Amino acid sequence: MKKRIIWATALCLAASFSSAYASEGVSSKIVQGISQNGRNISGIVVDVNGEPIIGASIKISGTSVGTITDIDGKFNLKNASGSLEISYIGYHTETVKINNRSSLKIILHEDSKELDEVIVVGYGTQKKASLTSAITQIKGDEVFASSGLSSPTVALQGEIPGLVVTRSSSRPGSEGAAIKIRGDVSINGDGAPTVIIDGMYGSLDDLNAMNANDIENISVLKDASAAIYGARSAAGVILITTKRGKKGKAQVSYSGSVSRTIDGIEQPLTNNYEWMDMFFEAQYWDASVSGSSLSMNSDPRLIYQNINWWIFQNGDNGGTSVDGMHRPILYRGENLFRTVRNGEKLILRNGEVGSGNEFYEYWDPDSYLENYLLGQATSQKHAINVRGGDDKFGYYASLSYSKDQSQLKIADDSQTKYGARINMDYQAFDFLKFETGMSYESQTISTPSQGVDNSMFTDQWFWSVFSQDGSLPTDVFDGKRNPIGRIMNGGQNTNTFTDLRGNIRAILDLSKWVKGLSFTGSGNYKLTRREFQAVSRPVDFYDYYGTRVMGSINKPGSISEQLQKWENITLGVFGNYENTFAGVHKISAMLGMTSEEEYWKSVKAGRNQGWMYPDSDLSDLNVAIGGDNNTADGGQSEWAFLSYLGRLNYTYDDKYSIELLGRRDGSSKLSLKNRWRNFYSISGYWRISREQFMESLSFLNDLKVRYNFGKTGNVNGLNNYERFATIKRGTAYFGLGDASQYTTMWVDGIRSDNRTWEIILSHNIGVDFALLNNRLSGSFDYFTKTNDNMFIGITYPAVLGARAPLSNNGKLRTKGWEVALNWDDRIEDFKYSIGASLSDSYTELLELANNELVPDPGNNNKRLIGKPLNAYYVYQTDGLFQTQEEVDAFYEMYYWNATHSGPKADNILPAPSELGTNRLRPGARRYVDRDGDGAITRYDLYYAGDAAPHLSFGLKGKFEWKGIDVSVFFQGIGSQNILRTGSVYAPFVTNYVRQNKNYLGKTWAPNHTDAEYPILSRDAGFNRFNYANVDASLQKSRYIRLKSLIVGYTIPRKWTSKAGINQLRVYFSGDDLWEWTSVKDGYDPERGEASNSTFPFSRLLTFGVDVTF
Repeated sequence: MKKRIIWATALCLAASFSSAYASEGVSSKIVQGISQNGRNISGIVVDVNGEPIIGASIKISGTSVGTITDIDGKFNLKNASGSLEISYIGYHTETVKINNRSSLKIILHEDSKELDEVIVVGYGTQKKASLTSAITQIKGDEVFASSGLSSPTVALQGEIPGLVVTRSSSRPGSEGAAIKIRGDVSINGDGAPTVIIDGMYGSLDDLNAMNANDIENISVLKDASAAIYGARSAAGVILITTKRGKKGKAQVSYSGSVSRTIDGIEQPLTNNYEWMDMFFEAQYWDASVSGSSLSMNSDPRLIYQNINWWIFQNGDNGGTSVDGMHRPILYRGENLFRTVRNGEKLILRNGEVGSGNEFYEYWDPDSYLENYLLGQATSQKHAINVRGGDDKFGYYASLSYSKDQSQLKIADDSQTKYGARINMDYQAFDFLKFETGMSYESQTISTPSQGVDNSMFTDQWFWSVFSQDGSLPTDVFDGKRNPIGRIMNGGQNTNTFTDLRGNIRAILDLSKWVKGLSFTGSGNYKLTRREFQAVSRPVDFYDYYGTRVMGSINKPGSISEQLQKWENITLGVFGNYENTFAGVHKISAMLGMTSEEEYWKSVKAGRNQGWMYPDSDLSDLNVAIGGDNNTADGGQSEWAFLSYLGRLNYTYDDKYSIELLGRRDGSSKLSLKNRWRNFYSISGYWRISREQFMESLSFLNDLKVRYNFGKTGNVNGLNNYERFATIKRGTAYFGLGDASQYTTMWVDGIRSDNRTWEIILSHNIGVDFALLNNRLSGSFDYFTKTNDNMFIGITYPAVLGARAPLSNNGKLRTKGWEVALNWDDRIEDFKYSIGASLSDSYTELLELANNELVPDPGNNNKRLIGKPLNAYYVYQTDGLFQTQEEVDAFYEMYYWNATHSGPKADNILPAPSELGTNRLRPGARRYVDRDGDGAITRYDLYYAGDAAPHLSFGLKGKFEWKGIDVSVFFQGIGSQNILRTGSVYAPFVTNYVRQNKNYLGKTWAPNHTDAEYPILSRDAGFNRFNYANVDASLQKSRYIRLKSLIVGYTIPRKWTSKAGINQLRVYFSGDDLWEWTSVKDGYDPERGEASNSTFPFSRLLTFGVDVTF
């Protein structure tokens, strides 16, 4: 009865998701066929154990006519002839000829292709079913195909549970993308995982430079399984395998796409009219403060004059009056302000507003810098490859080119990539195989040397950007150099990276003589060059009539160039043994040795006295003028690792498995005394689903419990030569009175022979499962990582006279979990899959030699025991003051000392002076005395969370029907604290720049006492007190973003084969098309706490074609 209930439940699911499907495979045996006359067919579908299969698809071959099996696995089909196709998810598809039979019994065999999937692991491969560790693999074509994104790193965002990708921009080549696997492992370094491409160590820069079409798969080692890579594995390992040849005739494939960049979330910055309203209101309330230096008795006419003065600095003032700030009153009255505010035409009349004043001509109320700076941009990607092989020789070769332009339209702000790759395999003898690979990658990032952030989006600009004829950049006054002119004419920075890689492997297979025994030797060479050139050119500015004005910038002009070179050589030799005894005892072992060394050299030179040919576009050191301040610099360094490693795995009957990993590493960064360290990992699994007592659960296909424990190492916090005491050369002043400057040398760094490796201890327990004929699958993992020997810089008294070495005096722990679910199904011609993942981690500092007892306001980076890295400490507030009496009482209680002669000790409140606009007043925030000592001090700060993103998730769906494919992917963060910095995190924290329009209409006023934000003020100190590092400014961010949407169509082959085309697919895709966010201040949710005046995020629309011949 219990069993039939289970089957009934499965049938309900089958009715919801309909019939199952499996790939074509080997034929099953028809156990029973009863010959009868007639065309009506009935039958039953069962598995190898004789259990009925519910919801199996029965279809007449070559038609869409079909049915599904019922709760007993039975079916009926009328008017059937020819052959039947029987399919079900998790089983091989069968084709059965009807002949003269009218009753059939069909046995389907399980298709274990999912469990048989080969996963790339450290120095080898394993079947997915035999993994004992937390390793996730994704296919390159499933992630990167049809995407318009230029950065493979950004494309990984949300794809893998536990792998968190963040970025600060969508500018090509300047995304600021970063990856962390399962949180932080140390306060040293950037926490980025090690990237290994075809066996050669690299970095995220190497991944971003790649042609993504070359990537076969990506494996992420998230737990102590990474210990096989020793000192390079502390933050996790990303293994990238590129495509190689396949047996069969040569296939030529081309992928090409054109992308269009459009606006994303609009930056919430004021236009000119909104700014003037905020400016006037802030000035008005400041002037209302009794005794203020700006006091004008709240006379709006005088405030109008202040604004008019700033907009129109020069001209005939027609009088000698002064305003409250003792500046000449140039223009009078509200009429001028309102005319300017409303963008109306100014009428020039002698004696009223002055005559011939060019600032009136300049005035352009709709002059917004974005309109001149930003626009839609076009990008393109092209890749062609050829792939094939036979029994002896396999090959894969590719060429690629891409050009990505940001939305900046007045200067070159782009990324250009070229790539070439060739991978070859040669079976020289039955026992000897060679695998080789070579690649060339070039990436050039070009940006304006004057920068495209900050002033570009924060300068409030009321004037015409160009001269009267539209050709020359204008200049106004007060240091307001036109950012358009700076960016257009100020020069370019060009950063070019080139990578040349080569690798060779020889595989000696001795299985003919000793079953399962083989040896592998490998050699890898990598040459990276970085060529950087920074050109700064003088920029002239002009008035509205085209006359050059004083105040050019970047004079006389300069150039600097830097050439860097990295050479890396990695060698390895490995022995492998694999065998199965008595059909159930499987043993595999590996022993190996690797060496890695890297050499770096840098040369830098510069000239800064202008240009021989200033009107030429030539940019080279030879055409720059030298002087006393020429620069010439350089450096070189090298490091090396030597490692011995091994793996031993034993599996019994595919039920129980244990694996031991070991590695002994030696690093040149450490002293001889502590140079060597051993690392290891112990892991195993129990496949419960294969136990006899689980056989009755026919809906359960796989259930496996995993555990992993291990130790990895880290030396990323150390410089190459910290094992030596270093000497620094420079200049210093000696003597008393009129001291003289001398060239001298001094001890810069002290050596430490006792310093050793950072040690990371990892635990991971996980569960993998598959249900309902493998249609529903998933995994869950819980993990901890503890850095028990973390490098810490300790502060010693200055009398030490030198920089103290880092020491092993810290301890950090990260805990977390991750879960992934996936559903695969098929309804006749409609195939679909739905997947979801969710992960989180939390980091805590357990020991710190120089722990700070009192936190700083804001982000406390790497400093407080018992708290995570980047812990936020803020002041608690309790609403806004409503009356002056409330303010006076607050000062009396929390500011004055017992004798009323001064402030209490450590007080942070602004002084209640009679003058100044920064003192507390109605509309200001009321701080809370959390520690109850009667004063507002740093001791009232409280922990309010950390800056790290939490609850990272991804949602993915893929749908296919008769050549049409649709993929949709959502990515997001469930929780993140954001405490903004920058120039516009609060109103007028920086004056005379654009403000955040989010505050419009939401600030306190006597007639708006229930406002969300404090009273407007132009006093930067007052605004910092009200907004900086207070709980009311801490935003709880959550967001979900439509990361990608792809719609494709594969043209039927019957139409394309006549043209010699095997496959032709066209597609449209969009990246970052939509988002929902809880962020209140209007900025993109991915911006984090970074300056909120940087380059805006954009969206991407792509049209592409994939062709195979």
